[in-house]
Amino acid sequence: MGYFSDKVAVVTGGASGIGEAIASELSLSGSIVVIADINIGEAQRIAEALSRAGGRVFALRMDVTDKASVQFVLDSVIKSYGQLDIMINNAGIVVISEMEDTLEEDWDRLIDINLKGVVFGMQAAYKIMKQQGGGQILNTSSSSGLSPTPLFTAYSSVKHAVVGLSTATRIEAAPHHIKVNALCPGVVNTPVATGRNTSRGMDLEILSGGLPMMLSPKRVAKAALKGMKKNKAIIPVGMDSYLPYWANRFVPGVYDFVLAKGVPLVRSYMKNE
Repeated sequence: MGYFSDKVAVVTGGASGIGEAIASELSLSGSIVVIADINIGEAQRIAEALSRAGGRVFALRMDVTDKASVQFVLDSVIKSYGQLDIMINNAGIVVISEMEDTLEEDWDRLIDINLKGVVFGMQAAYKIMKQQGGGQILNTSSSSGLSPTPLFTAYSSVKHAVVGLSTATRIEAAPHHIKVNALCPGVVNTPVATGRNTSRGMDLEILSGGLPMMLSPKRVAKAALKGMKKNKAIIPVGMDSYLPYWANRFVPGVYDFVLAKGVPLVRSYMKNE
């Protein structure tokens, strides 16, 4: 029996990108997987494909900004399976913008989806896991949550909050045998230029064209499961996650200097000047 065999897992934002890859890896590892996504059509398509491949995968519609929607999905999971072993809070959006250009509506969407969506998932899962005697929660943050990321200022701020939420809750949860982990990948090759994401003064299509050191969602998913097995508090993935994280911790002055020199070049590139 493997670590993930016969465990019941819910993956928010599981209809694309990292979430889809994690759902696939969990299924291959023997878990019963519920793909929870606002895009129920795509979630069902993926669930059916994974089920045809021998998995036990199902889809339910979830709007992570709606606390009642999150609770409904988890209640449905308990009704069907009697347990919730793994909660993957992965749903998120990207806002590319400097601080002065970021609109209030951008902050609202980021906080509602990327932070409160994680909070709602954690709170609902935590209650169930505490009652059943344990479980595991993985929250998707970013390398932007481990070190400053200029030009992604609002996004970086909210992802820092997800790391803080995860590491603080991890200590509170330990006596209840609930493990909490924060996944912090570098730049991932996922569809960025979509209607869900926003760019202020930057060329969003540039990211879709590919950047050096881009990670595949599958690589991130494999690292996530490996980190969960080891119960790592923070799971960095990729050199563009590890290097800024350690540089910011141990040589912050040098890191700030490099950022100050690099930001004008990146700004010019992102604005396609």
